[in-house]
Amino acid sequence: MASTAIRTLTIAILSSQCLVRLGLQKILESSTTIPMVVLPQQGKTPDRLLAESRPDVVILDLETERDALGIINQIRETAPTSKIVLLCGLDDQDRTRETFASGVDGIILKVQPPEVVLAVIEALYASAKLQTPVERAGTRGGNFGILGKNKGEADPLPQAWPDALTEREREIIRLVGQGLSNKDIAYKLSISDSTVRHHMTNIFDKVGVPNRQKLLIHAHQFRATPV
Repeated sequence: MASTAIRTLTIAILSSQCLVRLGLQKILESSTTIPMVVLPQQGKTPDRLLAESRPDVVILDLETERDALGIINQIRETAPTSKIVLLCGLDDQDRTRETFASGVDGIILKVQPPEVVLAVIEALYASAKLQTPVERAGTRGGNFGILGKNKGEADPLPQAWPDALTEREREIIRLVGQGLSNKDIAYKLSISDSTVRHHMTNIFDKVGVPNRQKLLIHAHQFRATPV
């Protein structure tokens, strides 16, 4: 039986901070699910990089790229099929919301663990691979990444956690949000691995997510209420 090859994702990181680019590159290229390659800038301006490479995903550092709206418009013109993900801090939420409203596909916070960064990009890939180039060019938002929505839709309401969650389940969600594995959670809470798996199954059912990856995204949504 012939296997379906997984295409390598090309990613452009637009940030003037070298350490941010190197850190993200290390995280993204460590993915064991989808092969990812970060495009080298090598002194290229953003418009030249985008025009020559047409990356699958553009990660835009909102803290260092001050003309974010101009860059987003530039991406639309030179690489219309590229997905756009904002990389944001916690200090300037008004600017983040203004930029997001222009129509991007997801948001990653700089404080989030590597697992969330990978989960956002993998969610983008899972949605985009089912679309034709024309559909990809005309689609923004939807269920992509964090806070994704379609252009023209109203801002989504803050997501609340189900009341049915127990205190122990809420504690486990907080630890999942910190990037801890099931084994780490079991050790921290002095419970068995099987007990953690049982709690995770109950959490998936109550929150309405199919797996840990989706729970990570849900747990780190930009306007999600605390557990």
